[in-house]
Amino acid sequence: MECITLDNGLRICLDSRPYLRSCSLGLYVGSGSRFETPQTLGVSHCIEHMLFKGTDTLSARDIAEITDDTGGTLNAYTTKEYTCIYARVLTAQIRTILSLIAEMTLHPALREDELQTEKDVILEEKDSYEDSSEDLCMDCFYESFWPQDMLGKNIVGSEETIRAMTKETIRRHMEQFYVPERMVLVFSGAFDRDSVLQQCRAHFGALRAANNPLRAASPQPERFIRLIPKEVQQTILTLGLPGLPIDDPRMHACSYACSILGGAGSSRLFQRIREELGLVYSIDAFHAAYLGAGALCVSMGLSAQKQQTALREVVRLCREFPQTLTQKELDRAKMQAVAAVSMSLESPGSSASRIGRNMLLRGKVQSEEELLQNLQDVTLDEVRAVAAQLLQTERFSLCVVGRPDTQQTYRDILDAG
Repeated sequence: MECITLDNGLRICLDSRPYLRSCSLGLYVGSGSRFETPQTLGVSHCIEHMLFKGTDTLSARDIAEITDDTGGTLNAYTTKEYTCIYARVLTAQIRTILSLIAEMTLHPALREDELQTEKDVILEEKDSYEDSSEDLCMDCFYESFWPQDMLGKNIVGSEETIRAMTKETIRRHMEQFYVPERMVLVFSGAFDRDSVLQQCRAHFGALRAANNPLRAASPQPERFIRLIPKEVQQTILTLGLPGLPIDDPRMHACSYACSILGGAGSSRLFQRIREELGLVYSIDAFHAAYLGAGALCVSMGLSAQKQQTALREVVRLCREFPQTLTQKELDRAKMQAVAAVSMSLESPGSSASRIGRNMLLRGKVQSEEELLQNLQDVTLDEVRAVAAQLLQTERFSLCVVGRPDTQQTYRDILDAG
């Protein structure tokens, strides 16, 4: 993988796979809900939508037809820390799709009628998330976990901020965040190196830096119990603890701890809570890593009558986990991780995503060989140490969506942990 930085700070990452007939490419922009304000919450996500609604010279229909004419795909998504516009096309169509992405991001029309229409679409999207108990529980967990930081806010925004969004709000945000020092262009697949670099310079080389590098403070998490009544059949519980930031060198050890605890079919939580006790349909342990912050979570869905029993058992398993980890469990987790990474690296889309995220957020990208070797090098002592540091069950926070019990009931169970 080769990375070239233009004079204005924009980085271009080239992952050549000449044996393919197509190329996956993406533009990663350091614009997400974390970098907004309470007044502009949701603007990054709104921009993602508006990029497809037309440019100074193209209509929304033109964008769709040009994309379809290439035979490829073009889409986008927004996270808490970045926005990605990505595509996959045959090698011969790279010039067309790259020109289209450049036109969309550098010259969006932001027509008033299109903005008003898209607000309704975004509100429908917001409603769909809130209809999902799992999505609602995670959003509310983050909001209470980092209440003093925009990292805890919902990516889509609130109805008030969405309704209040204007062209001027969008343009000001893009002038500040759609700048070369917060941009990474990635190409993974078959492409002509010189031609791609020439096109990148032609489209983005004149873009002026704004002295706004990607950085974020480390927010302090708060402990809480939050209960959200909702008329549903399954009650969702999300437990969480402070985790590791994205650039922490112990991240692989943390990933193994999560996998062994509740990230696979052979994991302890799945085998005990679902298979042996039959208390849940689904249960999962995962780690979410961000700049300067992270959260280790356990999420499960179950009937309200079973939640006390399940919660006590989860807390017990987490409490006992660090000192009872075995080499056999770690070896199994390593095999799962190495296989998953190896197979994902065979996909140019997955490879482009890995490169883009890491270059934007961490400023570097491990080679595939180094990544696989680092996964193999993690020791049992390292996994036990990071698990002992993170799984301090007396610090558990909890969000419940569905048919919650009382605050005191949950507090008694968690404090006993």
